[in-house]
Amino acid sequence: MANRRTTGWAASLAILWALGCTVTAGEEPDQKARKLIEELRACKFRIVYESYRNNNWELMIMNADGSNPANITQTPEVDEMFPHASPDGRKLTFLAEEGKAGKKTREVFYMNLDGTGRTRVGQNGRQPFWSPDGKLIAYLRGTEVNYNEGGSTNRELHFYNIETQEYSEHPKKDISGLLNPCWSPNGKWIVASAMGGMGFGSSIVAIEAHGTRVIELARSHSEGKNIYQCRPDVSPDSKHAAWGKEDVDNRLGSGPNAMWVEVADIDFDSPEPKVTARRRVVSVKTPSETYHVDWSPDGQYIAYSRGPRGGKMERARYVGGVQAPGWDIWVVKVSEPEGTVQVTHDGLSNKEPDWVIIGQDRR
Repeated sequence: MANRRTTGWAASLAILWALGCTVTAGEEPDQKARKLIEELRACKFRIVYESYRNNNWELMIMNADGSNPANITQTPEVDEMFPHASPDGRKLTFLAEEGKAGKKTREVFYMNLDGTGRTRVGQNGRQPFWSPDGKLIAYLRGTEVNYNEGGSTNRELHFYNIETQEYSEHPKKDISGLLNPCWSPNGKWIVASAMGGMGFGSSIVAIEAHGTRVIELARSHSEGKNIYQCRPDVSPDSKHAAWGKEDVDNRLGSGPNAMWVEVADIDFDSPEPKVTARRRVVSVKTPSETYHVDWSPDGQYIAYSRGPRGGKMERARYVGGVQAPGWDIWVVKVSEPEGTVQVTHDGLSNKEPDWVIIGQDRR
């Protein structure tokens, strides 16, 4: 017969599993995971994400702990995806896809957080993101009007001023192949994955926001190691970066950990930005995968998407708007890694999370 301590441990694990939590072996189950649940319940931030519902991509918003999810687009004839909240939390920029298979087009829009005030920004746009002051929406252009998946078709970096409605182009004219670009909060650099463009195969790079320098921060498949990293995000204090990382050989079955969320220190004040002190904050095992990291506005948490490998994600798992059955949104506290909380549970291709400042927490 199991002793009382073992029985209690099993019961606690069952409760945590029902709540969507995981814990590191050896720690008490009511410590990191339960503490994180309570913190997220009290958190004033919310999370917006893309979700595939009733054969249509919609934008959803929910509390940080996953409660009170709401559809903020509700457009059965238009697919919305890749949401990014403005720094003050009042607006969202996103992609909207229209048309039938084979002739679909994607364009950049922005709107108020409640779905009103929908405004077109850029035709044939890709990967929109905000400047730190919330005045500019930056976006890439596709090489073709009809949507083609993958970073290699993303070219040119453009800016749209939402106050003056004026357009401008980044001074570096040969920008291409970027995925998941984000503006460093200090305003100096744009960090992104460079996928087959500008001479990079699969690298994380920093591009001068108002200059032409491109600095490689991390390179995939280097030094004989079959390691791949993608889709970075910069912390609100500009001191850290996070991205998804994959050990390809482990994914193929030679080791226990397929993918993880990695955090690194980043120095934007040096003549050339560089990353140091890399460390894992989340690890997942085959056949699970994890992508799409995003820092919370206070820098304490990272939201990310996680789900099973295969199916319709096999074709282009990092691209917004690709169906991912079984994928959900998770949260980790960076200072207490490996204690994670699952905050969506329906598996409706829930991806691309982005934190939103609400009410008194607006800055």
